[in-house]
Amino acid sequence: MKRNVLPNACRRRGTVSVIGNRMVGSTLVEVLVALLIISLGLLGIGGLAASTFSYNKTAQLRLTGTALVNDFADRARLNVFGYDLGGYNVAYGDAVPAMLPFNIDEADDAAAAALVATNDRSDFMQTVASRLPQGQVVVATAPASNRSMDIWLVWQEPEADAGPALDLFQAGQRNCPEDLPAAVTSLASCMYFKINL
Repeated sequence: MKRNVLPNACRRRGTVSVIGNRMVGSTLVEVLVALLIISLGLLGIGGLAASTFSYNKTAQLRLTGTALVNDFADRARLNVFGYDLGGYNVAYGDAVPAMLPFNIDEADDAAAAALVATNDRSDFMQTVASRLPQGQVVVATAPASNRSMDIWLVWQEPEADAGPALDLFQAGQRNCPEDLPAAVTSLASCMYFKINL
């Protein structure tokens, strides 16, 4: 019986090829270097994913803040009389006013407008506090002849250590109102809006 015998140059022993009398294959050092390169690549991808998550969270907070301010401005536009009475001003640290029942047949227009403004302010402050981390509001209104509002949203953003995340955080700090307490200023990120009614 005749066996098929491969020439010496093409025989295989297990997973190692034999060419002539020399063995060819991967050494342990080559495998370790390949694993090191793959590990570094995976670590880089992990860091990139973490940065992306942080930027997405910051963008989400800013989008939420913009929507809340637009809603509050629309409420003030609908209640111009309450705006003229100063019902939309909010100082930093003001307590959230209680929501008051509203009677549609209110005889006094000024009382009705003030009640609507109080409820609008209460709803805005509660929503900001629940939707933004450590969320606070500052609203300064201009006189009735001008009818504009300066609105600051103040919140605590996730800490940024270095790089572009720190730059975004510091840019947000420059938007804060000047009368914030020093303990708040070091941790707060702010968005400023100028609204014309």
